[in-house]
Amino acid sequence: MKRLFCLLLTGIVLISLAACRTKTDDSTYNSDKSAPSTDHITTSCSKDPVDEFMDIIGEVELGGLSAGMKLDEEHCYDVTPFSVATQTDIKIFKFSDSCISLALIDGEVYSICESFGGYGFVNAVPWDYDEDGNLDLLVASSWGSGLHRSIISVFNTTTKESIVVYDTSTTDNPSVDLFVAAASPSFSSKDPQDLPVYYQVYSANIEVNGNNLADLSYIATGVIGSVVVENGAPVFKPMGD
Repeated sequence: MKRLFCLLLTGIVLISLAACRTKTDDSTYNSDKSAPSTDHITTSCSKDPVDEFMDIIGEVELGGLSAGMKLDEEHCYDVTPFSVATQTDIKIFKFSDSCISLALIDGEVYSICESFGGYGFVNAVPWDYDEDGNLDLLVASSWGSGLHRSIISVFNTTTKESIVVYDTSTTDNPSVDLFVAAASPSFSSKDPQDLPVYYQVYSANIEVNGNNLADLSYIATGVIGSVVVENGAPVFKPMGD
């Protein structure tokens, strides 16, 4: 609980309202590195396990820029992507009034991204980047009051630390929205286990469903790069490198 308060009382806020949609399989998005799919993806959004999550954290009142705002059950949604839900025991929750995004891992609660002034959590895929046997999270998120920026990061589920891999605020297109996906090559194989998996970063158009900032849809507008491991660390590789 102390860890939760330390994570939350740094100040995060803004934006609002509520509603919900369906769960889609985002574990593999597109097999062609050069051309993004035109599929419209709706993120997972559910109220089902929210009461259990709120029992764990209680009604926490935030400080800093978020003074007076509470993390309450009314605005809380389970936004765990299908691939994360089926491959791990991790649950991800998001608050529709502030976009604060928290992960429940082994009974403990962790902040997995910034949210102030942005969408907060957009999507994630499981990835054991350090090959320690524990699936980590490759996360796309956004934040920024005044300067909207998107972040690609890896949340290490062993160290419980977040590693920023790509930050659009350092590019010539800081306001672009992003999502991540695991993909396999577009060739057939007798044994699907033989297919290599790579992790792509897509630019996207994001829509808010029903004025609920926990309920997003997105469609790819391009492939901007991939995330790979070099010398044991996750790094972003621009398209064409």
